[in-house]
Amino acid sequence: MSRSHRNSGAHHALSSAGRTILRDLLRSAPLLAFDFDGTLAPIVSDPSAAQLSRATSARLAALAARIPCVVISGRARADVRERLAGLPLAEVIGNHGSEPFVDLEPLRAQVARWRPALVQRLGHLTGVQIEDKGCSLSIHYRNATSRHEALTTALDAVQRLGVGRIIPGKYVLNLLPSGALDKGSGLRQVMAQQQKTRALYVGDDDTDEDVFRLPAAAGVVGVRVDFRSSSRAPLYIYGQPEMDDLLDHLAKNLQEP
Repeated sequence: MSRSHRNSGAHHALSSAGRTILRDLLRSAPLLAFDFDGTLAPIVSDPSAAQLSRATSARLAALAARIPCVVISGRARADVRERLAGLPLAEVIGNHGSEPFVDLEPLRAQVARWRPALVQRLGHLTGVQIEDKGCSLSIHYRNATSRHEALTTALDAVQRLGVGRIIPGKYVLNLLPSGALDKGSGLRQVMAQQQKTRALYVGDDDTDEDVFRLPAAAGVVGVRVDFRSSSRAPLYIYGQPEMDDLLDHLAKNLQEP
């Protein structure tokens, strides 16, 4: 979106107003929380190829050595932990918030019922990928020959399955079983675990809006990657390449003990 069409209610995180909000938050020694795909790591056409750049990895490692940092991803926890190996993170949360906080067996049972039906309905669509994350599913259609056909067919198939919740994303449908946590609930769980009453959360997609919609009493300040006028995040950055600038700013303005 053009910078001339900004939402007057949101501030660029590194503007004067945004820096003031971040400075006030950092005084409270908050938890720092980040999405993975599209936030710490660039979006790529093949989700299995996503990774942090060396520059981002180094910045996150230095930051996490000074203040508790967590990653909350829609990926399976084991998957995203492998991509973050060696970083001194306080916690890695997978499946949008469910791992490691809820009993996964009922979720896995629902996903196991969905997958064969979706393969049967969508298997003929070139470029559509069904990602089985154990206790949730994602249908990727970024590489589909016809994205419109893929989305229409996928939505029809999903609606027949009685899915607990469907969260659209960037050329992806995220399917959450009944009883699964979303990222807002996952963040609240890890804040309690880390004994934090304030947090910063940075994310780029509709799944992250579950965090941005948390009430003020939750103590969370949200940063949306890529401006969107409908987002509930009070802050934004222009795109994923600006993530390193945000990490630099956070490191520079941490309150030393």
